[in-house]
Amino acid sequence: MIRRFVLASIFLALAYLAFLSFRLWFETVERKEGVSLKSEEIEHHKVYSFSFSKYTTTGKKELEIEGDSANILAKTVALSNVIAKAYANDTPVTVTADEGMFDKSSNTVHLQKNVIATTQEGARLLSPSLNIHPTEKSLDTADQVTVRKDNIDVQGTGASGDSQLKTVKFHKNVTVVIQNTDPKSSVPTVITCDGPLNIDYTNHIAYFNKNVVTTDHRGKLTADKMDVYYDQASKQIDHIVATGNVVIMTPEGNATYSDEVVYYAKEGRVVIGGGTEAVYFPGSENGTETPAFLSEKK
Repeated sequence: MIRRFVLASIFLALAYLAFLSFRLWFETVERKEGVSLKSEEIEHHKVYSFSFSKYTTTGKKELEIEGDSANILAKTVALSNVIAKAYANDTPVTVTADEGMFDKSSNTVHLQKNVIATTQEGARLLSPSLNIHPTEKSLDTADQVTVRKDNIDVQGTGASGDSQLKTVKFHKNVTVVIQNTDPKSSVPTVITCDGPLNIDYTNHIAYFNKNVVTTDHRGKLTADKMDVYYDQASKQIDHIVATGNVVIMTPEGNATYSDEVVYYAKEGRVVIGGGTEAVYFPGSENGTETPAFLSEKK
């Protein structure tokens, strides 16, 4: 009898311990699932739509920015799928990018990955990154950048300019390609320089610096500096003022060296100034006679 009682007590004790172990295991699983569910809920509600507008003291809109963000209350807001508009004189430049950062304290926007800025006048800037300074109404980047407008493509490393892309400075390693609109010749005009290159898109003037080289179907022109004047109507170069170590090379290999040259691109006419030295090769333009391309002097 006593033996049966002892065995029954042991059995009950073991059963109770088993029940407690099962219950403890079940509660542990529930807690884990609860944490996991909560994490998923937090992850699910992590991304918010962010929209911000800033106005000047006179009530004019200065900046609009939209995107997706996880930390919209932070001082520096990380963004994705960004659309930004920087205003100058009520006219915005629209910039899109995959990612960006908006610093509320400094009121600056840094954008990166597939950055495209477009003005209402049709200019487009493409770069891996871009900084927007709304108060200063300016843009800048240290990366490779391309600006396209009309039939002109400009590429360089590093650039800065106003937020409407009316004036842009390309810092170094610049290449400009001007597509020829003349059906008689499809050869573009290509201008390269070490930089900087300053372009005034409003007045259609470009200022090239350091080791400037211009090539077209008529030959090659090199100089220390070139001021290139663009004809908006014909969408071609009107004339070029080249100064410092100017060299003109014709397709036949003839060369002219001078201090200053004005090249009228439409006519293929050159006005040479300063000290001049010419080298001609037989078989070009009536033997050793000066071609019309090089004939005029100041």
